[in-house]
Amino acid sequence: MIEVYQASHIKPKRKRATSTEMAERRSFIYSFCEQYHPVTVRQVFYAATVRGHIEKTENGYNKIQAACLDMRRTGMLPQYWVADNSRSFYQTTTFDGLTNAATSFAQTYARDFWDDETTAVEVWLEKEALVGTVRPVTTEYRVRLVPTRGFASETILYSAVEAAADDGKDELHIVTMYDFDASGQAAYKAVIGRMNEVSEQFGITITHTHLALDYQQVVEMDLPTRPPKKNAGRDKNWPWPVAVELDAIPPEILRNMLRDELEKFMPYEQREYMRELENRDRSVIRMALMDM
Repeated sequence: MIEVYQASHIKPKRKRATSTEMAERRSFIYSFCEQYHPVTVRQVFYAATVRGHIEKTENGYNKIQAACLDMRRTGMLPQYWVADNSRSFYQTTTFDGLTNAATSFAQTYARDFWDDETTAVEVWLEKEALVGTVRPVTTEYRVRLVPTRGFASETILYSAVEAAADDGKDELHIVTMYDFDASGQAAYKAVIGRMNEVSEQFGITITHTHLALDYQQVVEMDLPTRPPKKNAGRDKNWPWPVAVELDAIPPEILRNMLRDELEKFMPYEQREYMRELENRDRSVIRMALMDM
């Protein structure tokens, strides 16, 4: 039986947390972030509600958010443990000389694990805030990660198919990870639907795995839920009694789900062989550039 949090129209009198409760809350935040980083604040919030450290309300989320921010600012929580890809900045990469540039290039050099493969694999993610959570996995398997911020644009959809075709791929496999709500489900279906249309133009096959999130996963993992929106448009026709965000999945479980899926296309032995070649390439790069 899934428990659904129902928002109240009557604002209850807020009870101030005791010093002991505040200490327990901060202790939980630290231990959770230490074990699963990088994580989003909303992932911390959902975990805290499951363990009874905070109420499952918007006010509860605000308390966790405030505690995380204060802990980061005071040095109690390492900044990089909390992921936030909602803001970007742009800057030209510069070096103080050839030696520094050679070292940097050798360290960041990465082989294309998929160069000889006939299939390209990409992970399409609804929320940019979760990039920090899943990027360690997509980096490990050297697959493209595409945060769509809801519905994907025509440009990014078309470019993905075009790039795979230009690389000589016969198939483009898309792994989608979207919220279990009306907008999330419509957004991932739109990605696949439009890609299938574009694929005919380039003669490439589109295959698809919807990795998360669906109702069966919500039940099996007993995920924290929220009431579905019942506004106009697609939300009005949402058939399920609950809605669930991707952030509700514990971060390591989410990463392991993605690893299991990508492993089908790029097994461990194959990745290790490519890493050996990569390390040799890095040595060659260092020697060649240092002699300049």
